[in-house]
Amino acid sequence: MAKKLDAAQIERERHQGEKSSFREEEKQRIRDTIAKNRAGERKVTVIMPSPKEGDAAENKKIRVAAYCRVSTAEDEQVGSFEMQVQHFTTIIQNNPQYELVKIFKDEGVSGTSIGKRKGFQEMMDAARAGKIDLILTKSISRFGRNVVDVLSSLRELNKLSPPVTVSFETEGITSAGGNNLLLSILASVAQMESEQRSLSVKAGIRYRMQEGLYKFTVKNTIGYYRDYAGRLKIEPAEAQLVEYIYDSYLEGASFRTIADSLTAQGISSPKGLSRWKPGTIRGILTNEKYCGNVLYQKTVCTDCLTHTSVKNKDILPQYFWENTHPAIIPPVKWAKVQEIMASGKNRGRGKPLDAMKKKFAVARIKSGPLRGYMLIDMNWSKEERDIIIKIIENVELDQNQAERN
Repeated sequence: MAKKLDAAQIERERHQGEKSSFREEEKQRIRDTIAKNRAGERKVTVIMPSPKEGDAAENKKIRVAAYCRVSTAEDEQVGSFEMQVQHFTTIIQNNPQYELVKIFKDEGVSGTSIGKRKGFQEMMDAARAGKIDLILTKSISRFGRNVVDVLSSLRELNKLSPPVTVSFETEGITSAGGNNLLLSILASVAQMESEQRSLSVKAGIRYRMQEGLYKFTVKNTIGYYRDYAGRLKIEPAEAQLVEYIYDSYLEGASFRTIADSLTAQGISSPKGLSRWKPGTIRGILTNEKYCGNVLYQKTVCTDCLTHTSVKNKDILPQYFWENTHPAIIPPVKWAKVQEIMASGKNRGRGKPLDAMKKKFAVARIKSGPLRGYMLIDMNWSKEERDIIIKIIENVELDQNQAERN
């Protein structure tokens, strides 16, 4: 009679042997198979898919756009912006498979919000209309610094039919494939960098405010301009307009009466509008800059992404500096206007205001590389040009003397 087998022991030893040799056997099998392939012992025939009727994908060019952005319009950013434009223009034009759609641009616009980026919005509209296949951009931070905006825009582009791919040159990735997690992380980093930069910039501005060194903007402030060196100067023609507003108010005219008078005279508002608003008149009458003083930090930005600003009511310190620049309105007259407004007395329309005396109006550039320069009306006669140039030279001479004293 045959000896009884120990089945459990046999199976245990069999499987243990299989486990110990399986890895080496598999490695050897792969090596042997590849060796046979290289020796020609095994052959393969590749069967390519038949091209579909009417499919001209091989000959169809890729419609490519590029998006370029810099966050400020300062002179040092001009080179960076132009380099982006030229860089992507060259890349697209030198690739025979590419067809240039457009270089979409936002110069001097923050990337924290889509709302003010007209170039970005135009690009998205073109993509929705099926005019773009691929978008090239420098980096995720150029595409946007708000993680919600970046990811929502990429998702929208990916859902289009056909989807639009975005290529980020610096990071070396595209929005196609399985890069969603990586893009989310990089977009979050870009937003964090923007927030940190915002804090740093604000700290620098507040330090200059504290020391009375901050150069406030006069872009929409009539009566003043900054010359090419950033120095604050009085604009003679607009200064007459400021004096007219203050004098009319002291004579009993209301905000609306003054606004209606300036509108009727065809004088443009500080923002270039044909109609003046009572609120604009009130803002000019309460602006301390017209008596040579400046109050820093009237408003506070509460969100660097939405750029939401609120009035600074016991939020951060304010800095009131006196005699920081030439005054258009004497301090005594300015104080009298504030006293009348603080009294809360209703001011009637009174008799119609007289029109401003006829004067030569000069449009002076207030921002950009040509700030301080004037646009001369070519319809003036030689005598009129000589008169206005003499007036401006006399005013600037007086200002320069005052600065030296």
